[in-house]
Amino acid sequence: MSDKKPFAWETAIAWKNKDRIVVRGYDVNELTGSITFAEHFHLVLKGELPTPEVGRMTDAIMVNMAEHAMSPSSATVRFATSGGAELNSAVAAGVAGIGRLHGTADRPAELFLGVGRRAEEEGISDEEAARRTVAEMRARRERMAGFHHAQHIRDPRTARLMELSDKLGITGRYVRIARAMEEATEEVFGRRIWINGPGSMGCIGLDMGYEPLQLKALFIVCRSLSLCAHSIEETTREKGWRASSNSPMVQPLDLAMQGPEHYDGPADRSL
Repeated sequence: MSDKKPFAWETAIAWKNKDRIVVRGYDVNELTGSITFAEHFHLVLKGELPTPEVGRMTDAIMVNMAEHAMSPSSATVRFATSGGAELNSAVAAGVAGIGRLHGTADRPAELFLGVGRRAEEEGISDEEAARRTVAEMRARRERMAGFHHAQHIRDPRTARLMELSDKLGITGRYVRIARAMEEATEEVFGRRIWINGPGSMGCIGLDMGYEPLQLKALFIVCRSLSLCAHSIEETTREKGWRASSNSPMVQPLDLAMQGPEHYDGPADRSL
């Protein structure tokens, strides 16, 4: 006879019964109308309500990162929608498009954590650890996650997020490490490689106490707003398939772009 207890989903996040829904110990109706969604995000992921400063900074990041016009995720959502995918499926496709090179606040966060660990292990300053790391990444021709943006070069989102971090007293060790790495690029590359939006989100997020995966979650949550908007607009404004030759604009799936002049595989052949 088994002495195992009956199966149940065990979680520290929430519970509910017929009459109540409790999130991290708080009745959901007490939270409703009393805290912001950014504060709720912090509560659900980290288990406690944030300080006012962290709550405001989290909210600022969500606004800053929610929309970025056409990007891999929004383009993916639009293609999925053009194929007839329902809103939830199209958004899921867009979320799946958030990867190593897009929406990667977790990757720069890991990089900054690594610099901090290196400083401790080698008994050097954070600034020297940052300089050595940048030099080694350059020598290995390794991409510096969280730096440079192909479209903006100097990402316009970064300055505002850093300014708010300084103003709210959030700035700490990891923002300083990120800034030290940016400064080191001038010596190593001969030009400044600017911190981009996800990079600023990564270092500020670490100074707020978020873990890398929680920062990835933060990006997914706020960018999903944009993905919903793009899918709804695609549904209501555009024809399906994005291939109509009757459209006043050349469509991305138009047959004119799929003919033999754009094919560089084997010539026609028979079995």
